[in-house]
Amino acid sequence: MPCLSDAQEGIRAFSTGDYILSASESEIEHSQSESDNKYHETWNPEQFAQYISEQGLGEYSKCIIQHKISGKLAPLLSELDLKEMGLTIIGDRLRFQLIVENLKRKNRVIDRSRCMWEGQERVYYSDVTASICTCCGCFPVDPSTYKLMSNYIKVKKVNPFRCGPVRMCCCNEYTTNNVDLTYLTNVDVIGIPATCCERVLCCAPGKDIVDIEIRGAGGDVLHHKVVLEEGEGDKVAFLILNGVDQAQRMDRS
Repeated sequence: MPCLSDAQEGIRAFSTGDYILSASESEIEHSQSESDNKYHETWNPEQFAQYISEQGLGEYSKCIIQHKISGKLAPLLSELDLKEMGLTIIGDRLRFQLIVENLKRKNRVIDRSRCMWEGQERVYYSDVTASICTCCGCFPVDPSTYKLMSNYIKVKKVNPFRCGPVRMCCCNEYTTNNVDLTYLTNVDVIGIPATCCERVLCCAPGKDIVDIEIRGAGGDVLHHKVVLEEGEGDKVAFLILNGVDQAQRMDRS
């Protein structure tokens, strides 16, 4: 699963500033191993029956295949359905329902750990401007990096220790801001064109500023800005809104 190792760090139990995210380390580790397999919604009856057998209910694998119960249909089974399938023992029915619920929970953890998009800050409009502002690269500026997960966006700002253009391996500073999107209220995209000279002489594209509006715990509205190259803002805004919507639907289910 792409970006899962970085996401592990983000969804561990923590609470600072304007976000609260939590997950046990055992869930993360287990979800990482599960991520190598298909989601249970994609399992056919044979695959689902095999998994049920591995969980100690192998005597019901044949009836699962006979009734064509796929991984996608399994969460829809009621207690009456299980009785009709032949699960007459109450303990077995409860174990079956618990297995399905655990599968759903693991998949939710995997979904929350999935990296939906990665990008970096657009600092200068053109390479010419970058050369001028950094003295031909002698004093470079490190852009912030962005990583969008399903319910939060990770903004990392790096302030490395340099000797001219050479980045040292020690004394580097960085800050990471994990912006919780649970209380997202609005996402706007503001297009900023490059200067006339840069547009004419360098064909420089503009910048897109994605303004993420979050309602804080005290009711205050907080704004977080993501600065991107022209044309990327709409895509990222759509991914943010779509990811939040999917996360809310998972929570409701």
